[in-house]
Amino acid sequence: MKELDSNGLALCKYQAEIFRLSAEKVACSSLVFLRRYFRSDFAKLMDMGDSTRFAFNPDEAFEAIERQFGPSSYGKEKYSGEALYWVGYITRYICYTRKCSSVFVYRTFPPKFLIEAYPGFHTQGEEWVVERLLEMT
Repeated sequence: MKELDSNGLALCKYQAEIFRLSAEKVACSSLVFLRRYFRSDFAKLMDMGDSTRFAFNPDEAFEAIERQFGPSSYGKEKYSGEALYWVGYITRYICYTRKCSSVFVYRTFPPKFLIEAYPGFHTQGEEWVVERLLEMT
């Protein structure tokens, strides 16, 4: 396990903000956006764990995903910005501290599962959350 340092914290907050803004900025549903994000080349860059690769402008993520996959307006259901922020933070935390890929985290902890866990988990510490998520899978 890798400790969450300032570099990792910056990546967690950045991904969280991307996810939060996705509720407002993308035309597709939250689940469609998350599927596209986790499978994107942008997420692979995030997986490298180097915060110097990013301008920390969420629009760079939205533009990169649309360039890679094309525009999408599929689906209607949008989750709250707060829940999406938490999903973005905790998934990047897992990727960074466990040195695993976004796709692996997406498959292990599907976004809908995380959204359902949000009400009871979002006020807890990261390691408590990881332990409980692993117990539930």
